[in-house]
Amino acid sequence: MAIEGLHWKTARPQDYEHIETFLKKHEPYLVAAASRFIQYKNRTLGKGKTFPGRDQMLLGLDRAQHIQAFLFRSGQILHPFFLNYEKEQASRITRRFINLPFSKRIYSLQGLKEDVEITEEALKQEGYHIQDQFDYYLMHLSIPVRLPPKPEGLTLIDNPAAEQVYPLQAAYEQEEVIPAHSTFHEAHCRQGLERILAEELLIFAEYGGVSAAKANTNARAYTCRQIGGVYVQPRFRGKGIGTYVVAKLVEQVQKEGCAVGLFVKKQNLPAIRVYEKLGFTPIGSYRINYY
Repeated sequence: MAIEGLHWKTARPQDYEHIETFLKKHEPYLVAAASRFIQYKNRTLGKGKTFPGRDQMLLGLDRAQHIQAFLFRSGQILHPFFLNYEKEQASRITRRFINLPFSKRIYSLQGLKEDVEITEEALKQEGYHIQDQFDYYLMHLSIPVRLPPKPEGLTLIDNPAAEQVYPLQAAYEQEEVIPAHSTFHEAHCRQGLERILAEELLIFAEYGGVSAAKANTNARAYTCRQIGGVYVQPRFRGKGIGTYVVAKLVEQVQKEGCAVGLFVKKQNLPAIRVYEKLGFTPIGSYRINYY
């Protein structure tokens, strides 16, 4: 049943506790948005107002003043989450939101497919045009990972240097991340890798003494971490290396007491089979648009 009659307001620091309660309730569907909200909250606390210009969140409240939906803009990334909110009203509030005086246009729209479809139509009416669009399965794992046998000849390297990991990270971004209309930038890649090495969990493996595979976390919410950056050099694929590296990463996350989420392109059947083998199950469809 569609939710109707929500009252929408701009989030304030006094709303943060209620926002976090809402995010935790729906966390498996919102790891990326929750991770960015945590960063947003840390920047705004103590200012007595919302963070000016770059980031903004709009809350949809029911008559009891409970959060039922939100629109969250983190820099140039827009996260919609409408649950069962009435589509026409969701589109109308989206158009109002994106016309607020932000400093930059929206570059990326991401979230559950049904929410992104509503939002992309509103963006279209405001003159935005999709450059690239990717559909994924959103997958979740809350049971202990099924650890496969270690492939013979594979070595996991503790605390690898950036120069060891960089070739795999660059190849991953060019193969899996960079939209067709964009250009790969080495400096941006290296900067992102430095953040991963400093803030995230990463598994790096060599096969026969040669850099072969990597996987890392890329977002952390409250009780769930999201994994990504999974890449195996083409000549080493089909040997169970990717399965083992991902399993060891998941094992490390679970040792922290966290559940694990990820999204995988719907056409990437080999990766889907790997994740299912490890115990992941699909919980929804996820979409990312680039403008």
